[in-house]
Amino acid sequence: MNLIASLLFMAFSFSGPLDADSINHQLQVRFDRHNTPGALVVWVKDGQVVINSGFGYANLDEQRPVDPAGTLVRVGSISKPFTGIGILNSVETGELDLRTDVNTWFNQPVVDDRFALPVTLEHLLTHTAGFDDRYIGKSARTVEEAMSLQETIRKLLPSRFIEPGEIASYSNFGVALAGYVLEHVSGTPFSMVMKDRVFHPLGMNNTSFDPRKDALADLMTGYFLDGDLLKPLDYDYILDAPAGQMVTTGEDMARFMLQMLDSEGLQEAGVLSAGMTAEMMQIQFTHHPELSGGYGYLWSITDYGGHAVIGHAGGYIGVAARLLFFPQHNAALFVAANTMDFGFIGDVIDFFTQHYLPEPAEVVRPTKKPAFDDGHGLSAFTGTWRETRYSRNYFTKFGVLIGMMGSEMTTGSIGDSLLTMPDHTGEIRRLRRVGPVLFQSLDDDYMLAFREDLGEITHVFTSGTTAMERLHPLETRMFHIILLSALFTVFLIITLFYPGIWLYRRIRGVRTAVRSKNLFEWGIAALYAFGFILYIPVMAQVPAHEYAIGFGYGIPAGLYVLTLFPWAALLLTILYPVHLFRRRLPFDRGMVRAGLIITASVVFFMALNYWNLAGWRF
Repeated sequence: MNLIASLLFMAFSFSGPLDADSINHQLQVRFDRHNTPGALVVWVKDGQVVINSGFGYANLDEQRPVDPAGTLVRVGSISKPFTGIGILNSVETGELDLRTDVNTWFNQPVVDDRFALPVTLEHLLTHTAGFDDRYIGKSARTVEEAMSLQETIRKLLPSRFIEPGEIASYSNFGVALAGYVLEHVSGTPFSMVMKDRVFHPLGMNNTSFDPRKDALADLMTGYFLDGDLLKPLDYDYILDAPAGQMVTTGEDMARFMLQMLDSEGLQEAGVLSAGMTAEMMQIQFTHHPELSGGYGYLWSITDYGGHAVIGHAGGYIGVAARLLFFPQHNAALFVAANTMDFGFIGDVIDFFTQHYLPEPAEVVRPTKKPAFDDGHGLSAFTGTWRETRYSRNYFTKFGVLIGMMGSEMTTGSIGDSLLTMPDHTGEIRRLRRVGPVLFQSLDDDYMLAFREDLGEITHVFTSGTTAMERLHPLETRMFHIILLSALFTVFLIITLFYPGIWLYRRIRGVRTAVRSKNLFEWGIAALYAFGFILYIPVMAQVPAHEYAIGFGYGIPAGLYVLTLFPWAALLLTILYPVHLFRRRLPFDRGMVRAGLIITASVVFFMALNYWNLAGWRF
């Protein structure tokens, strides 16, 4: 009897009509839990738009409510899969090719040639081109300040840190370059190509990468939570536009979601063939076939709560959004909010997956693979690893040091048979080697893979899309935090000690000459100490929302001066032993102290230089 009741409940819950009013009520309850001014939710299932609702206000001062039909919403990186559709449209017409060196499309090369293999559109659409990450100066406050896509690529495209096709490292500029290829080959501005070839054919008439100025009156204003205050943000211009500048409406997104769920929807609209649509949303790159998830062509393919999901997230100051397709259930969800906070979005996703999708089938745990033993120990697989997406060549590398990017993980071993790593809760997960570069957890279903290059283990893959690079022990974040803190403390003490001694002697009436040796030592210490301390007032000039996007509008002028302090200290450090040699001072405790200060100065400079805090790395 209980079994029959359960089956009837499931049939009613998942096959019968959904009560839109009750859903909206539940969504409103969840919306009220969060400090988000406005939000938009679109839920489609079985060929029907079930929910297309606005919550709260698109603009608080105007008390303008969110209107799914008319309110323009920024979607951040959800722009990327639409750029991918535009690229694939041109591939199908023969205008572009996925596997051709992108430099062949230009008279002058765009991508550096530091690696033997060329970068192709396929690499760009799967985030495997190997570009470094860049944030500084890639946004503009006004359209007058904004650079064209051509200027952006020519001036701001980062260098590459690894050969293409080896690892996935999420790249905004990689997508921007793909958009620039489309623009250049078509001879038409990127936004117009997308409008003519993608948005209009799909009936997305209010969607654009370059909205008209009058249309911005209907924009859902972005807000930044600064303390307890919601600060309204002006509409700005992301220079790597194909990666994040798109605006749309709930109505347009609902139309797109229905067409995507129809296997021939994009084909009937004349945008992509059914075959290319399917290919676009299948895994095109994964670090290892045994790992979870992968990249389609600018789509993330993973699972959520046991459900297969194809989608993308978008985040920017004043923007948080998610677009998810559940192909097994013929359903899709789009959620957007006008703060960079995914709390409400996460609640909405949980609500729909838990209440309006069937219980996921019981997962059959994979069979434990036989242990693999090639006679070598686990030392090659132990160490500290850093997530590959961070700024290597720019000032914002310090974001790793303060924990904003480039998270680090340590793998260890138990004896010669088990590898260890932390799970998402921080508990130790034990893994057994089951292949040359593959490990399987004894505690859950987790798989871990590694990359081997010329006999060396260089990367660890925690998923089909997440890679971490091996660090030398002297490169780890914790080592540098301890090192920099200790040396800064030493230099601060020296900076305060010499003036304190001089003042004390003056008060006591002791007249002693100031020794040139002490002046060198004080100068070195003061340059490092004051250089560090002055970061506080200089950084305070940067509004919190600009800091959150990595100095997107550029950096304060004071930073240009501060990054020269280490070089000035290094110059004094070089001159100091020259001075000591010329004075032919006797070897005593003072000389030992001088040697320690010189050594500390060189080490401190090297550490600052490692984090791009010495010199103009902007």
